[in-house]
Amino acid sequence: MKILTHINHPEFIPNVLTKVNTSFVLGFKYPLLSDYTFKEISKENIRQFQNFLNKVSKMTLQEVETAFAQKPDKNDEFKGIPVHHYKVNKSFRIHTIFEDGVHIIIRIDPNHHFHS
Repeated sequence: MKILTHINHPEFIPNVLTKVNTSFVLGFKYPLLSDYTFKEISKENIRQFQNFLNKVSKMTLQEVETAFAQKPDKNDEFKGIPVHHYKVNKSFRIHTIFEDGVHIIIRIDPNHHFHS
């Protein structure tokens, strides 16, 4: 009789599988952090942010990660949750946390003042 417990199973990595077809969703839940709000951005920055939104609204989470994600800053956390940095353009970043399938914007950084 064969013992089933000796069967080797490939490692199951659900996060990788679900990222492929999951939509990238942005939202707001918390007040934007001081000095990183809409008050600090120009009309040109608003236009750039809108172009970014138009692009990512048609992309999956994996596509956005590949195209816009920046190298993680392991020291950047918000409420104990790692912060993700996304490149809107050469100097413009948005910073998000990931809760319940939504990237919640906590900082709008049009001049890349917050170091990542």
